Amino acid sequence: MNKCIEVKVGDYTLGGQLGMNPTILFGTIFFEGQTLLMDSETGTFNEDMAKKQISDNAGAGKSVSVPVFIDVVADTEAAIKKQIDFTANQFDIPFLVDGSDSDVRIAGLKQAYQSNALQKTVYNSIGVDSPDEELEAVINHPPAAIIVSAIDTSNYGTDSAIEIIDEIKKKLPQNLHKKLLLDIGFLDEASVKMACQIGKEVREDTGLPVGGAPCNGLQIWDALRSRSNADFTVCLASTLGFCAAFGMDFLFAGPLRFIRHIAPAQGAVDIYNRYDLMINNRNLSLADNHPMNVMFAGN
Repeated sequence: MNKCIEVKVGDYTLGGQLGMNPTILFGTIFFEGQTLLMDSETGTFNEDMAKKQISDNAGAGKSVSVPVFIDVVADTEAAIKKQIDFTANQFDIPFLVDGSDSDVRIAGLKQAYQSNALQKTVYNSIGVDSPDEELEAVINHPPAAIIVSAIDTSNYGTDSAIEIIDEIKKKLPQNLHKKLLLDIGFLDEASVKMACQIGKEVREDTGLPVGGAPCNGLQIWDALRSRSNADFTVCLASTLGFCAAFGMDFLFAGPLRFIRHIAPAQGAVDIYNRYDLMINNRNLSLADNHPMNVMFAGN
């Protein structure tokens, strides 16, 4: 097993020994169909609604020491520039540059640079088919972390994921290798345990933080979606917790609005992982932002 690598994003740390740092939840905002987004082409949105949604949900995570990053997703260069500028300047919270294609993501990264916010920026994402222009962008304007899409749907498994990671490392300078976050991919709602096992093996092999988006499978699970919002939210919370128990360091939780409902459940799983780590490591210091500091405090 390779030494566990920790990746610093803003005031937060991903990776390390399982149980050392809390799992990071990514909550998505500015996506097509969201009420607060008025025009996806221009990126025009209701700023008051966006401020409230970010503050309420990130605040709910903070209340139980579950870190929340804002996944800023856009369809056009104009939209992502506007939305990254807003997120970077209005909040201290780390955020993801996410977009429908590489041109959009590159524009978002450049906006993060112009906003002096690269230290709290996660680039989502690069893969083996990323164009040279995208790789040059992350090299010239290195964010705090870079997500690698380590999934081959035609040959899904640990070996193919590691092959992708090795190929990406060949394309990036050495100084960026320890900034990588590995998205091992979740094929559908039935593949969650399989994906978690792959993630665990990839984490052990590379030492790098791993994660993914189990929420995507739940969103296309028609039988579940047909039930109440409460039923869906409970299933989402239990699925994310299940993944965190395997050692996922970051998880896409779907729309940001879910965070306030699922954060306490995530915090509980982080505590279970911490207890397991402490059994043979009783002298380990506890990070200030770990759920164990607040979830037993009674306040």
